[in-house]
Amino acid sequence: MSQKAAHMSRSSGPTGRVADLLARLLGPLDLERKRGWDDSAVVGGLGPFVGRWAGELSRLLEDAAARDALEHLLASFTRYSQATPDRRRRLCEQAHALLKQLSEGKLVALRKSQSRTTESRQCAPADIHADTAPATRPCGKSTRPMPSREPDDQQQVTWDGPLTALRGIGPVRAQAMAAAGISTVGQLLTYYPTRYRDRPRLHRPDELREGEEVCLLVRVAGKGRNLFRGRMRMSDVPAVALPPRDAQDAEPAGQDEAPLTLRWFGQPYRARQFTAGSELVVAGRVHRKSERPVVVVQECETAWQEDRSSPGLGVGKLMPVYSRIEGIGPLQLRRLIQQALELCHDPEALIPPELASSRKLMPLKEALRQTHFPDSAAAQQLAQQRLVYQDLLILQTALTLRRPTASPSEPIAVVPSDAQLRTRYENALPFTPTGAQQRVMDEVAADLAAPAASHRLIHGDVGSGKTVVAAWAMYCAVKSGRQAALMVPTELLAEQHYRTLRQLTAPLDITPLLLTGSVTGSGRRQVLNQISAGEPVVVVGTHALFQDGVQFSDLAVVVIDEQHRFGLAQRAALEAKGNRPNLIVMSATPIPRTLALTLYGDFDISVLDELPPGRTPVRTRLLPSDDSGTAVDLLREQVRAGRQAYVVCPLISDDTSLELSAATEMHRQLEAQLATSDDEDGIAVGLVHGRMTADTREEVMEQFRAGQIQVLVSTTVVEVGVDVPNATLMVVHNAERFGLPQLHQLRGRVARSAAQAHCILLTDSDNPEVLDRLSVLEQTGDGFRIAEEDLRRRGPGEMAGLAQHGLPDVHMAALLADTPSLLQAREDARLLVERDPQLQAPQHRALRKAVSQTAVSMVKWTI
Repeated sequence: MSQKAAHMSRSSGPTGRVADLLARLLGPLDLERKRGWDDSAVVGGLGPFVGRWAGELSRLLEDAAARDALEHLLASFTRYSQATPDRRRRLCEQAHALLKQLSEGKLVALRKSQSRTTESRQCAPADIHADTAPATRPCGKSTRPMPSREPDDQQQVTWDGPLTALRGIGPVRAQAMAAAGISTVGQLLTYYPTRYRDRPRLHRPDELREGEEVCLLVRVAGKGRNLFRGRMRMSDVPAVALPPRDAQDAEPAGQDEAPLTLRWFGQPYRARQFTAGSELVVAGRVHRKSERPVVVVQECETAWQEDRSSPGLGVGKLMPVYSRIEGIGPLQLRRLIQQALELCHDPEALIPPELASSRKLMPLKEALRQTHFPDSAAAQQLAQQRLVYQDLLILQTALTLRRPTASPSEPIAVVPSDAQLRTRYENALPFTPTGAQQRVMDEVAADLAAPAASHRLIHGDVGSGKTVVAAWAMYCAVKSGRQAALMVPTELLAEQHYRTLRQLTAPLDITPLLLTGSVTGSGRRQVLNQISAGEPVVVVGTHALFQDGVQFSDLAVVVIDEQHRFGLAQRAALEAKGNRPNLIVMSATPIPRTLALTLYGDFDISVLDELPPGRTPVRTRLLPSDDSGTAVDLLREQVRAGRQAYVVCPLISDDTSLELSAATEMHRQLEAQLATSDDEDGIAVGLVHGRMTADTREEVMEQFRAGQIQVLVSTTVVEVGVDVPNATLMVVHNAERFGLPQLHQLRGRVARSAAQAHCILLTDSDNPEVLDRLSVLEQTGDGFRIAEEDLRRRGPGEMAGLAQHGLPDVHMAALLADTPSLLQAREDARLLVERDPQLQAPQHRALRKAVSQTAVSMVKWTI
C-alpha cells in the first residue's frame, strides 16, 4: 500500500474508512491473481465480496468519476463466478488498477457530509445495471423528496440541460439513460409512468395470503443464507412481520408478530446485508407453500430514517411504475425524477396562457409532479388531462400547419366536373350507387374543383364501394385532360384494381394502364412513354409508380389504397411526381374515429357507412383448433352447394418455435382430407402466398375466380384485393395471431354477394382474455365498433403505424380514448393557426419550438 494510503488508514473518520476498504479489496485481488483466478480467494466467491465492499466504498466518495468507475466495477463482478478464467483475469486487473488509483488519491474526494458509518456497514451497493444488480434500491435510502443542494454546490438545472446536471448521474448512468432516449432533464420529466401501484397502507401480519402483494414492516431475525433452485440463486433472510406503527410507537407485542422469510433472486449480497434487529419496509408477493410464509421482495428500504419519517415505498400514495431502463433500478429512477422536479427551473408553458385558462388546465410543473408522484387518483387524472391535451395540441397544430393552402404563385391541380359528367359516369356503372357513395362523390367533386390541393381519407368496410368513388375522381381528371394514378401495396391487388377499373371505365372510353415490377421490356417502355407524353391516362401500379424513370407530365389526382401499408416517404414520393396533386387515401382497415382524427389531422375524412343492398351479414364462429373437423365439414357443405372457400394461415412454412400452421402444410393436409370425400369430381385445393412469382400467383387466382379451384389455401395475401363473389366461407387458423380489424377485413372477402357467408376462427389459445377478444367478432359485424374494441383491449401499439406518423407515445392509450379533448385540440389548433399562421407571437414561441421538433414537421411527407 502507498504511504498516502497508509496514512489514510491510520487517520480517523471517513478518510480512514476509505483506506480500510481499499485494503480489504486489494488483498483478495492479489490473492486471486496468485491462485490463477479460480474464484477461491474469498469464501463465498469474489463477486459478492467485491459487490459488498465496493458498494460501501462508493458511498464514501463524492467524486462522480470515481463513483461511476466503482459502479461499473460492481456490475462487472456480479457474474464473476460464471466468467471464464481469461475474463476473470481481465476483471481483476482492471479492478486492481482502479483501486490503486483510488489508494494513491488520484480519484478520491470524500463527501462533505459523510458520517453515517453505521448505515455504511448495513447497506448494500446501490442498484446499477439492472440485469446484474438488485431490481430495487437497497435499504438505507429514503424515497422522500430530496432536499435541494445549495446554489454553490449545484449546477444550474434547466429543462434542456443534460442529465449530468443531476446528482448521481455520471457517464455510466447517463449512457444507460441515453439508450432509453433520455438525454436531457426535460426528457426525464416526460418519461411518464406506464401505470401506478396503489399501496394505501402497511399490511398487518395476519393479512399474508397466497399470491397477494403486500407492503410490510418487518424486523430481521437473524443471518441470511444463499441457496440454489436449479441454476437460480436465492437469498433468504429470516424476519418477523410487525404490526403497522408510527416511528414513536412502543415496540409491538410479541403475539402480533408473524415469522416469515424474505427472499431475493439473483442478489446474493442480500444474505449478508442486514443485521439482526434491523427494521425494514418491504414490498413483495406472498407465497405460502409452507407454514412459514415467504415474501419475494420487489423493493425494500430501512423503516425509519434519521428524521424518524414514516415508511417509504409510496405507502399511502400511488406509486409510479415505469418501463424498465437497462442499468437503472426503479427506486433510483424515481429519485432522479424527484430531484429533477425539485431542481429544474419551471419549464416554459407550451399551451398559450389564455388557452390553458379557458380550458381550465393544471399548470405544467404541477401536472408533471402529480403525474410522477400523485397526491391522489383525482390529482393524477387532472394532470393526465393537461398532458394529454398538450400532446394533442402540439400534434394537431403540426398537422394544421401542413394542410395545403391556396397560393397564387403555385399551380393548382384544379379538376372541374359538372352534372352531365356525373350522370354519364353513374349510367356507366353496372349498379346504382349507394347513398353513401353518392355523398362521398359529391365531397370529392368539391375537392377537385377547389383552388387548393385536397387531402381526403375515404374510410369504409370491405365491399362498401371505395373503388367506385376513387374511379370517379380519376375519371374527372382524365376528362379534364389531366393524369391520375392509383397506388396499391401488392401486385395482386394492383392486378385486381386494374381489372375492376377496366370494367368500370370501358363504357367511358378510358383504358387504364398497369405498372408493376412484373411489367418489363417493351410493355414497360410503352407505359412510361404514354405517361411522360402527357396523355390523359389512369395508371394503376405498386411502388413502381414512384421509382426513378417514371415521369408524369400532368398528375392531378393521386389515389392510395390500403394506405397504412406504405411508408410515409413512399406516399410522398408519388405525390411529388405531380405539382401539388389532389390526394385521396383509402382504407378498409377499421380505424377508430379518435385515431382517424389524430392520424389524419390534415385530411378531410369521408366514411362509407352503407353497404350495397342485398349483402348478408357473415356468420362467425370461434372454435378450438381441435375442432377443425367442423370447419372441414362446413367446407364440404359449401363446395357441394356450388360455393368456394378460403383457408388462411399466418405463415408460409413451418416454424416449430411458434407452432403455427403453415400454408404449405395445410394445403397438403386439405388435399388429403378432401380427396377422401365422396364427391364424384373431388375438391380442387389451390395454394397462394407472397413468395410465389407474380405469374404463378395470378394463374392460381385466375383458376379460383373461374371456379376451377374450390378451396384456396393462402397467407394473408388475400386480406386485400381478392374479389370472388362466389366465395362464401373463410376459415382462419391461429386466429389469436391476428388483430380484430385484420380478422374483420379477412372475413369481408366472403361478404361479396347476397348468399349467406360463414367465417370460422380456429385458435390454439385457451387464455380467457384472448378468447374474450376474439368473441367480439361473433357479436358484431360493425368494423368501427370492432376497431374501438381492439383499441380498448390492446392499446394503440403499431395498429395503424403510429411510429411512422410521429405521434407522441406518451399516454397514447388515454390520448386515443379521449375524443372530446382531441376535438377541442383540433379546433383550438385551427383557430390558433388562423390567427398566427407562423406562430410568431411571443406567447406561441414554446409551442412553435415543440411543433418543429415533432416528426410530423421534421419529415417531408404529407401523411
